[in-house]
Amino acid sequence: MGDGNAAERPYRNDAFISYHHASDSAKAAHLRRGLQNFARSWRQLRALRVFLDKASLSANPGLWPEIERQLADSGAFILLACPGSADSVWVQKEAEWWRTGLGPRKMLIAVTGGELVWDHERADFDWERTTCLPRTMAGMFTDEPRWVDLRWMSEEDPGSLRDPRFQQCVADLAAPLHGRPKEDLIGADVAQHRKTRRLARGALAVITTLAVLAGAASVVAVLQRDEARRQARLATSRQLAATALNLKDGNLRLASLLGIEAYRMQKSPEAIAALNRLATDSPYLVRMVSSPKDVSAVGFSGDDGAVAVGDEGGAVTVWSSDGGTVRARTKLPGRITAAGFSADGKRLAVGDGKGNLGVYDLAGRKLRRLAPMPKAVSSLQFGMGGNLAVADEDGTVTLYEQAREKIRSKRTGHLGSLVVFQNEESHLLVRDAVGGGALYTVPDLRAVLDSRETTLPAGQATVGVSPGGHCFGYLKYGFFTSTGLPKAKGHETLAETCGDFPVLPDEEALMVALTDTGRMAVGTASGITVVDGEIHSENGPSGGQPNQLRNLTGTGSPTLLGFSATGERLASAHGRTVALWDLGQPSRTAHRHGVSLTDDQTMVVAPPLATGPDSKIAWSNPLETESPSDPETPLHVWSPKGGTIAGGDDAGYYSVAFGSDGRTLYAGHTGEVQEWRIVGKHLEKRRTIDLSGTQASYEDGYPAVPLEIAPLEAGSVVVTTGDGAVHVADRSARRTRVVVPPGTGDSQQLLLSSLSTDGRIAAVENTKGAVDLYDVLSGRKVQTARLKGEAVGNFALSAEGRSLFLEGTRHTFARWDLDERRLRWQSDEPSSARVAASADGRTVVTLTDSGILTRWDVETGDRLGGPKVPIPPRTMSGNRGIGQHTGFVVDRAGTLWTATEGGELLSWDFSVDSWITSLCRIAGRSLTDAEWRRYVGTTPPSQPTCG
Repeated sequence: MGDGNAAERPYRNDAFISYHHASDSAKAAHLRRGLQNFARSWRQLRALRVFLDKASLSANPGLWPEIERQLADSGAFILLACPGSADSVWVQKEAEWWRTGLGPRKMLIAVTGGELVWDHERADFDWERTTCLPRTMAGMFTDEPRWVDLRWMSEEDPGSLRDPRFQQCVADLAAPLHGRPKEDLIGADVAQHRKTRRLARGALAVITTLAVLAGAASVVAVLQRDEARRQARLATSRQLAATALNLKDGNLRLASLLGIEAYRMQKSPEAIAALNRLATDSPYLVRMVSSPKDVSAVGFSGDDGAVAVGDEGGAVTVWSSDGGTVRARTKLPGRITAAGFSADGKRLAVGDGKGNLGVYDLAGRKLRRLAPMPKAVSSLQFGMGGNLAVADEDGTVTLYEQAREKIRSKRTGHLGSLVVFQNEESHLLVRDAVGGGALYTVPDLRAVLDSRETTLPAGQATVGVSPGGHCFGYLKYGFFTSTGLPKAKGHETLAETCGDFPVLPDEEALMVALTDTGRMAVGTASGITVVDGEIHSENGPSGGQPNQLRNLTGTGSPTLLGFSATGERLASAHGRTVALWDLGQPSRTAHRHGVSLTDDQTMVVAPPLATGPDSKIAWSNPLETESPSDPETPLHVWSPKGGTIAGGDDAGYYSVAFGSDGRTLYAGHTGEVQEWRIVGKHLEKRRTIDLSGTQASYEDGYPAVPLEIAPLEAGSVVVTTGDGAVHVADRSARRTRVVVPPGTGDSQQLLLSSLSTDGRIAAVENTKGAVDLYDVLSGRKVQTARLKGEAVGNFALSAEGRSLFLEGTRHTFARWDLDERRLRWQSDEPSSARVAASADGRTVVTLTDSGILTRWDVETGDRLGGPKVPIPPRTMSGNRGIGQHTGFVVDRAGTLWTATEGGELLSWDFSVDSWITSLCRIAGRSLTDAEWRRYVGTTPPSQPTCG
């Protein structure tokens, strides 16, 4: 057989199936499949080759000749006998052909319908009773032929190939075709079936294994893809963060936008640290605003509430001094060269390079043009009464009555002059760019004093003059030299009033701006330096310490500088961008609350701070009051709604803490703890709790110093003292009981401590450089935290008592996990620092002696950066080591609070969202598509950076 049949026969087909199409088509096809699969080896396509006309014949115009060829090439004839086939012409022709050919020995009969009866006497079929065979088969058999009964099979649903009845019929028919006994054939079929099932199961197992491996590989591939994408985002984020930090000193606007996108790309510690640096560097910067063309003039209102910005195209924009609001817009034909507000801030005078003048009514939003000047306007100023003085570049000075009609004009000869009203507008001061000047009467412009002496040195020098005209000088080789006009009787105030400025770094000065209050701004190629000089008058600088230098970064080299009259505000221009600065602003991330602290003693003291509910803040330090006769009240509570509440009956306290109800305040004094109650706008003292121990032991040393206080349940309070002891006082007790004995017998040795918010956990420094942790209620030591290879210098418990943050004596910073009793991480810390943590342990901040505040990632130990505590303007103890003058604490919302003696109470934004808001305020725009493609390298997203 063509497919490896057991019996070798010289025929193409092992069998030919003849059947009636209308009656047995489905049965014939089912039988063919059964014969092909019965006893088939897994290596064979089929066990027998069986011809079936519908399955085996192709399209052929001569049907009978083709059937004849197939009959001739078949080894057996299988007739599906039924009444339909008995009457079928084709079945009769096929049976007749087979009869005349191979004869009955090769014919097999399968009865699918009707009756088949053999007449043994006649040795033929009983044709009276047989209904399934054609009459042409009479006499074909001399012995009863082998036949199988398939009458149970349905034409509509032949059933399964593995049906036992069908298998028996197929075995009966297949045995002579294979030339093997039926029993052997059935056994071979069973064996082959089992083998096939085993192979199928094995194949299924292999396929399943491969599918699992493929699934696992696909999962790994997806994870690797996601990790690759994450790494790509992380790399892009780090690149953007690094680029932002490189650009921040010269272009803070673009750097801020890149820093925001770095964080949005991947919220990594590097991106967060970059955001922090961008938000805290350049602390005096308020906002950047843009002009249609390059900026050519700026001018502040007298109350510092507004600033006018003029550009090369003649456009003038009036902004609020914080840059948040545009109040007005106007325009002149030429390049704007001067701008000035009236004393009441309701009018704005502007002049251009063509001599045009205009006065803009800010209320009526209308520009009135004045008679022009002969040359480009160089300076203008309103008097208190509303008159306007204007000077042009050739030295012509003109007075306008009520900023309307020209009343007098004079050619002074002082080129590039500055004009300023003096002596309640009875005189007009004119200062030129070479040190000369004149004083004229108003309104007739009669000269009282006229000096044409050139005071500039030979060679290059940078000249500046204050808005009030009292300070004129030049900068050369880092030295500032001031010159005044000659003294005139009755006008001695015109003499030199600049004061003394320190020597500046030897960098070429491009421009100088001066104030009448002893402040100077110097523009260089790398940025702006502001310095407060030491003036020789009763009025000191309007902010900061004498000789204090401040570098204003983020804008690059300025093309224009201009102070406000008070000297507190500064505007700098770089191209089309104007940077607005507030030199009294402590930081861009700090909020002032109008609470100033005194510093009237030479001893350095960090005011103790505590936070309570409803944003309450308590501290101990006398407030700066207007009247010296006001009594000193060292204990204070401040809240946004209630303002400041004062109290206390001692000079100062070592520690403060709120009770659990938020209305009780505990204050630690030498040898005692006082309990105060907030009643309305006052603090009422409820009790004094003495610290246990003999009175003699408290006369000197740290055992009498209550370092930390925390409320316990049911009105009790826990106190730690400087000798390492832990005290507890019950609700109504007047004396504490010691639950943890002192850690040292040396009264001069200080042992630091920290308490959880609920007072249940106490962390106490021991004499071996480690920290012992105690359960306060039982007084039992539960564990000891230590650093590797160094002693602990400072530490703080997170308020819930789950983490302990440790600062080492070798400048490391670490987190100790109290649950796992081990260090979670350890990082480098540049210098010794104190530590504060929030209630939930998510925010931890360190403060160095130099005043640098640093926020840390509590999960990884990465340094996220932070601002610097501003140096106070008033101090008796000095401003070195400003961190030692500052108390700090983190409240339950994660807000940082600081209080500096001689300074003020400040709250600081330490959230990423607040930093992004601040940076968007500085930038005032989003990244352009061109900037995105340049720095990110992908298609710009639809979401703007700031929007």
